[in-house]
Amino acid sequence: MKILRRDDYKVMPWKNGGGITTEIAVDPPEGGFGGSGFTWRVSIADVASDGPFSKFAGYDRHIMLLEGKGMRLETEESGPLDLAVPYRPVAFSGDWTVSGHLTDGPVRDFNLMVARARGKGSLNCQKLSAPLPLMAIGATHLIHCIDGEFSVGGHLLGPGETVILTGNESVVLSPLSDDTLIAHCTITTAMASA
Repeated sequence: MKILRRDDYKVMPWKNGGGITTEIAVDPPEGGFGGSGFTWRVSIADVASDGPFSKFAGYDRHIMLLEGKGMRLETEESGPLDLAVPYRPVAFSGDWTVSGHLTDGPVRDFNLMVARARGKGSLNCQKLSAPLPLMAIGATHLIHCIDGEFSVGGHLLGPGETVILTGNESVVLSPLSDDTLIAHCTITTAMASA
C-alpha cells in the first residue's frame, strides 16, 4: 500500500504546452513524456481556456469533471462528449483529435490514461457511506479522496490525498465523514505470455 499526500504530486505543463497538470501517479515512475512511455497515469488537469487536447496515441483515456461549470469535448472521430455533470466519467481514445470548449469559466478534471497494448482501466466516482473492502489481486487500485475523509490501514486520508494498492494487498476503506467522495481507478495490466 502506498499513501500519497499533496506534496508527493508533480506539477507539469501539458504535453502540448496548453495547460497545467498535477500528476498523481504514473507507472513506471520513469515512464513519463521523456521516458519510454507509461503503462498508466493518473492526473488532475486545470483547464483555463478553450483549446486542443494533447494526443496520446495508443492510450485509452478516462476523464471526469471535478470543479467548474463543465466542458464540451469536440472530437473529429466520434462527435461531442459532454463533461457537464461533475463526477460522471467519459472515455475516449488518446488517438483522437480532441478540442475542449469551456461552458462558463475554468474547470478542473480528473484523468486516467492506460496504454491499450499493456492493459485496461476504469474510473468511477462513489460516495463512501459504509466500509468498503478492496483486494488488489490481479489489478492496481488507486483511490483518490475528493471530499471528506477516510481511513485505510491505520492512515487517515483527506481531500486531495491518494492510496494505491498492488500485488495481493487487501484493505478496508472506512469513511470518517458523511460527505466522503472518492475517485476509484482500477487498472488491469496484460500478463506476459509464458
